[in-house]
Amino acid sequence: MKITLVLCPSWGIETPHLGIALLSANLRKNGFAVAVLDLNIRFHNRHKEEGLWKSEEDVHWEDPQSLNRFVQENSALLDSFADEILATGSEVIGFSVYSTTQRLSLELARRIKSKDKAKTIVCGGQMCYPQARAMSLIREESVDAVVLGEGDEVIVSLMRKMAESGKPDHCLGVLWKENGTVRSGGLAPAIADLDGLPCPDFSDFNLRDYGNPTQLPMLASRGCPYPCAFCNTKLFWGKHRSLSGERMFREVLHDLDLYPEVHFITLNDHTVNADMEAFSHFVDLATELKEKNGHLKKNYARLGWKGAAVIREEMTKELMERVKRSGCIELEYGVESASDKVRRIMRKPPKDMGTLERVIRDTAEAGIDVRANFMFGFPGETVEDFEQTLEFLRRNKDYFRQVHPSETFCHIDPDTYMYNHPQEFGITNFLTNSLYWESAEDLQNIYPERLRRHQVFCDLASSLNIPLSPGGLKIRLYKQHFLDEYFKYKERAAG
Repeated sequence: MKITLVLCPSWGIETPHLGIALLSANLRKNGFAVAVLDLNIRFHNRHKEEGLWKSEEDVHWEDPQSLNRFVQENSALLDSFADEILATGSEVIGFSVYSTTQRLSLELARRIKSKDKAKTIVCGGQMCYPQARAMSLIREESVDAVVLGEGDEVIVSLMRKMAESGKPDHCLGVLWKENGTVRSGGLAPAIADLDGLPCPDFSDFNLRDYGNPTQLPMLASRGCPYPCAFCNTKLFWGKHRSLSGERMFREVLHDLDLYPEVHFITLNDHTVNADMEAFSHFVDLATELKEKNGHLKKNYARLGWKGAAVIREEMTKELMERVKRSGCIELEYGVESASDKVRRIMRKPPKDMGTLERVIRDTAEAGIDVRANFMFGFPGETVEDFEQTLEFLRRNKDYFRQVHPSETFCHIDPDTYMYNHPQEFGITNFLTNSLYWESAEDLQNIYPERLRRHQVFCDLASSLNIPLSPGGLKIRLYKQHFLDEYFKYKERAAG
């Protein structure tokens, strides 16, 4: 039994796709044949002069008219890719589906089905949870099954079922169709022992095809233990789990030994330091590798890494200096707001601004770049609260390497705490569109006002010579487009 794993545009182009590498490793460990086709990077290498893979341009990949034009212009190429997928001989075709890959994935799935209806099309990834999104995918005629949430073990169970009966049915963590009716196996339990999973398998990717062939991604933990009201991380991953520090280090060493040109690791965790014991142990092992064994291999001595972390009291100045010695060049922190009141409503750690500012300062002074995330118009945020965030930016301008102003400002994802407790936050009109919610308590807090705050923040950051992430640039470039979409929505809702 064989499966072909496919990534369609648009996705990142700096490194191979980590999710596919994780799935292929566990599938091969369990005896299944795997083929991998990164059509995203192949499309990019044909169209890179058009600039469509810049983060600020992802609006094109979610816009139906833009996608229709792209499909028409590349119809012959899409057909050739469908033929190439069929030529692998795989019984199962798996697509990694995100908001920016969904439309082309479905287009390619339709073409595959038109050529061979016997192929089983499976979708997994970010757009396959919560269940409302998964249900919209499984109802597509070309889709036979959808993997809900964490897929490492579920895809193995699905393949075993396919080998036994030729159908992807009655599996935990899977939606499937039975005589035209959607069935659900329910959610699979979260994988308890992450250390038992194999290291990601990047052997199907030519690293030289990517923007940074000296870099590989890694996932050291899954989920998040913190109760932020707006976050959907727990919905996909379930409870927080982490690799042990030893296993984290072993995976880094595995990549460095297998790929001598690689010397940089991007940790894709939501909070790499949620398990402080594992994080601290990894830091010590990486430091030892660089300082005591760096003479053995060049990429040992050159090891560098970056990731996202939560600000907490244990992040002392001494620890940050150790983190720097381990090769860390950047940490990304979720500040979101500098108003104590708003942060309490968000349920956002840490509880005091003193710790927040100290850790940012200590991180920067240790020589680690600080990248910080911000939200705008959170329920309860007044103009005065927003001014506190602006003052915070002014006060700490010397410590930020980059700021990331959220391009959705403050959206309400299905099944998050905010979504399930709207009265607690005084929010209305959020069920049909997660961006255009309104506040029953603050009639000013509507989408155009949130966009305005975003722009004021970006203008201030620019005036302070703090670089903006692509999300900030995207809103600047397409401000009128986003406002037009909002007013079209309001007209439809009123009509």
